[in-house]
Amino acid sequence: MQLGKVYLVGAGPGAADLLTIRAARIISQAQIVFYDGLVSDEVLELCPADCERVPVSKRYGLKSQCRQEAIHRMLEEAVQRYTTVVRLKGGDPGIFGRGGEEVKFLASRKIPWEVVPGISAGVCGLSLLGLPITHRKLASAVTLLTGSQVFSGDLDGIPWPLLVSPSHTLLFYMTLRHVHEISNQLVRHGMNPETHALCVSRLSYPDQEVVATPLARIGDAVSAAALKTPVLLVVGDVVDFWRKLPQIACGMERRL
Repeated sequence: MQLGKVYLVGAGPGAADLLTIRAARIISQAQIVFYDGLVSDEVLELCPADCERVPVSKRYGLKSQCRQEAIHRMLEEAVQRYTTVVRLKGGDPGIFGRGGEEVKFLASRKIPWEVVPGISAGVCGLSLLGLPITHRKLASAVTLLTGSQVFSGDLDGIPWPLLVSPSHTLLFYMTLRHVHEISNQLVRHGMNPETHALCVSRLSYPDQEVVATPLARIGDAVSAAALKTPVLLVVGDVVDFWRKLPQIACGMERRL
């Protein structure tokens, strides 16, 4: 007999005080939480003491499509035992979080569900740096892309002619292993190698780091800095705007 409801909760970029009030409330009432690897310990500490915590990231042996199917099964089984089931995801569930797949599965099984939005590192989180992804005079368009796949040759489905303008901000999520390849692809398709680029590691965490260089050198700079995952890559004139801001003592390390 079905008892529970599944909440797909966005945990934001990392820091617990960047959770929405609703997200914090639901986590504090959870009976079981299935959480991704990018969810911080600080956020998990909001779970009740008797809450069952289940890690479901790739680092725990659940991989690729099998991982997603396993998560679906666990959610379906959990609502038979618990009234408040939380699927906790880094950032926002609908931005490279496979939230759509999980909503579709829950709806197909007639399992009650609710999505609780979270701050996405790229869409909103970059504001922590003072970096706007749009600017009235510099950038009127933004494209979100994923860097988690292995790149080879042309990226099918990517409208390169529309992307290779510095006034069009590009945000690549989950990109640490592929910064070199992404920058090479952009230059190959016509983007100026001197276009400004930035990588931020562990946005909102105490050990947050930022690297900013021209696009042609961003891969080498990231390798030299030994950045830690998760890493977000930003390309466009808004990065130059950010670089020219007066230095403010805000606890953020800049590597320029």
